[in-house]
Amino acid sequence: MSESNNNILNGIMPRLIAVTKADAILALEVIRGPYTGVTFSFKKFTVAKERLPDGMVPARFETRIHQSPPDFVPDEAFDEYCSEVLLAWLHFISITSFDTMIKTETSGVH
Repeated sequence: MSESNNNILNGIMPRLIAVTKADAILALEVIRGPYTGVTFSFKKFTVAKERLPDGMVPARFETRIHQSPPDFVPDEAFDEYCSEVLLAWLHFISITSFDTMIKTETSGVH
């Protein structure tokens, strides 16, 4: 299996969840894996000001479950899964050139 097939983000589908008639938030629906059918969002995300000795920057987050199978129980393993999703997403956006994306999608900034 290729690395792209193993990417945790390939098992996630973005969904807009209405919070009011005019506003929506971005949620993530798990479409593959042990949490299939769970739709969640990150509702609070903070990053520490100091780095750990290994160079990592501690971060904390909270999730909100929007939909789930009836037998789903959020636990530490689900928190770890969400952490992996978040780290994969942060890695993806850190290596993506937004300038290239903007030029491709909009033919330049106007």
